[in-house]
Amino acid sequence: MNSISKQPLFMAILYLLAFFLLAEWLSPVIELTSTGHRTVFLVFIGAGLLLSYLKCPWWISGPLKVLYMLWAVGYIFLENSFFGEGLWMTLTEDFRKNFSALADQNWNGTTDIFRTILFFVLLWMAVYLLHYWVGFRSSIFLFYALTVIYIAVLDTFTTYPGNAAIIRVMVIGLVLAGLLHLARWSRRHGFSVNSEKALFFIGPLVVMVGIAAITAMYLPKAGPVWPDPVPYIVSYSGQGGSGTAGNGVGRIGYGVDDSQLGGSFVGDDSPVFTAEVTDGQYWKVESRDTYTGKGWEMSGEAEAVTVYTDGETLATDFEVGPEEDADRAAVSMQQSFPFALYPYGLESLAMDEGASYEYNAADQRIETFRNGEALEPTDYAAAYSEPAFSLSALRATTREDLAGLSLEFDRYKQLPSDLPERVRELANEITADAGSVYDMTAAIERYFGSNGFEYSQTDIPMPDDNQDYVDQFLFETKRGYCDNFSTSMVVMLRSLDIPARWVKGFNEGEEIAAGSDLYQITNNNAHSWVEAYMPGVGWMVFEPTIGFDGGSDIDFDLDVDTTEPDTPEVPERPEVEPPLPEEGDTGSASEDDSFGEALAAFVDKHKGKLLLVPVILLVIALLLFWQRRKWLPKVLIPYYRRKKGESDSFEKAYRRLLKQLDRYGIRRKQGETLRSYASYVDSSFGTQDMSRLTKAYEALVYGGKVSSEEWEELRESWENLINRTRG
Repeated sequence: MNSISKQPLFMAILYLLAFFLLAEWLSPVIELTSTGHRTVFLVFIGAGLLLSYLKCPWWISGPLKVLYMLWAVGYIFLENSFFGEGLWMTLTEDFRKNFSALADQNWNGTTDIFRTILFFVLLWMAVYLLHYWVGFRSSIFLFYALTVIYIAVLDTFTTYPGNAAIIRVMVIGLVLAGLLHLARWSRRHGFSVNSEKALFFIGPLVVMVGIAAITAMYLPKAGPVWPDPVPYIVSYSGQGGSGTAGNGVGRIGYGVDDSQLGGSFVGDDSPVFTAEVTDGQYWKVESRDTYTGKGWEMSGEAEAVTVYTDGETLATDFEVGPEEDADRAAVSMQQSFPFALYPYGLESLAMDEGASYEYNAADQRIETFRNGEALEPTDYAAAYSEPAFSLSALRATTREDLAGLSLEFDRYKQLPSDLPERVRELANEITADAGSVYDMTAAIERYFGSNGFEYSQTDIPMPDDNQDYVDQFLFETKRGYCDNFSTSMVVMLRSLDIPARWVKGFNEGEEIAAGSDLYQITNNNAHSWVEAYMPGVGWMVFEPTIGFDGGSDIDFDLDVDTTEPDTPEVPERPEVEPPLPEEGDTGSASEDDSFGEALAAFVDKHKGKLLLVPVILLVIALLLFWQRRKWLPKVLIPYYRRKKGESDSFEKAYRRLLKQLDRYGIRRKQGETLRSYASYVDSSFGTQDMSRLTKAYEALVYGGKVSSEEWEELRESWENLINRTRG
């Protein structure tokens, strides 16, 4: 019979589990960097661990790994056989280029072949470390903990889905850690086993870990207790954004990712640009056409991109006002964007000499270039004429006109197939009495102002995985900011077959000085609104967000009552004067009541956290108790150093040592004499300290005393032994 760590089957299982654990490091790298050839790298890891398991000498395993690396480079990059002449010529030239780049500290000048070889070297080092931890140290805790942290960080901060990976890592790591603990224990105590006994130990461990993993996977799970802190951290990276991509807090400002709307915002008054303009304007950047149920994306449908030169008239799909209403805005940017922000009714842009503009009809974005390269404009002028729409033409739009629209408008009527039916029902209910398409659109625009909705940027929840963003806002929270209101209006309009698109940009900002015609626009002015198509009239701006009034101008050329229905005013609550205190009342009772109410409110608000504190303290106490073998000697040694020349101190110290040895795993058998046990302890540690201490203890028990000089000598042996039990 041999030690369990000498059993080939047992060690094969350990190395196999180590391979699976290292593979969990490789998979995210391959996926996130789009490297490909995952099998090539996995074979290298597996072969390296196999050579280590077989205890192949380094002078054989090393050249084999190098040959495999060279073959892999030829296979991945050159599609040549290993013995092809082209491979060696390429490697020689590649080595020369990379050597020059490294000498010049030009890290970006290194080639893909060089980086791939470095990656193989890194995997080689990882294989060696695993071999050392598994084959010699029999301890994998550090690598196991780093793997869990690695997967958790990638799952949190990147697009890598770590849900399944973290479960695999936990199962593999727990089984591997348990088997290695068994190997250490058997080696420490000289415990010999055969294959049958090894399976006797391994089977229950695998079963318990498997049952725990399956139970954890299928049991119902509570939602998060605290908001996700990641978006709040990301918000301070200097990147604004309209979505938080998590149940957390984002920094307000223009952002490019609108695929995951929701969550709260923190304000940011950093200047974006100033505009010298006669009247405040909405500044458009772009629009989105595809609603996913969580946010907005572009459908990717190709549309013509038109190139314009400086000062040339732009042909957008929006109405332009009459020539006599033409105006000019001077824009000065404080933040850099590779596009132009523009007001409605834009006619032309005037920028630096040599500037050109690409207008994309798909998202209405105007990108700026100079000599074919992206340009981030600093100062430019925008000539525009703000459009006004005929009320008589708008009232003439009918539902039948919607059916006659061309196919190009279908993209602006798209909705996800799983949109909750009650969203459509609400839209139909709101517009039941509307006669024209314009009246239907205006009714939905007005709906948010008088049905219990609240504008706020804080305490805004994110929809659950199976919950629609609009449905949650309309029927559950009724609390949000511009993205909630504008997205909800677009979705309801589309449910009525009215073409609508979600638009983002900036609102008019604040006038720097009264009557100055100079407006300051900051990140706080980042905004989203709605454009809806009125058949026979064109695209119009609508503003559903409470507190904003950036809708299109209407030319009231029809003798009708255009006033909106009055909203009944809520009478102000009369102020009730507090009752005067009675004579002799010093007010202390009311102060006590106020303090008690405040304390009760605080406890009610934070009861979850307050209940969590004792749980955390209990967990810490349990962990300290569980690990007392490792930290208790650090407390006992200085304590007994102060007990000089006291016989009872030596007696207590000896008994403490017996308990510590028992925790360490060297247990005294029932009926075993102290001298026999001391010999066993000394044979385990290779010392004579325990026998020396036991002899002095027996002398003390049978009437002797321990002098201060003897205690000093014995204390050295006692400290040596008790320190060894910490390992």
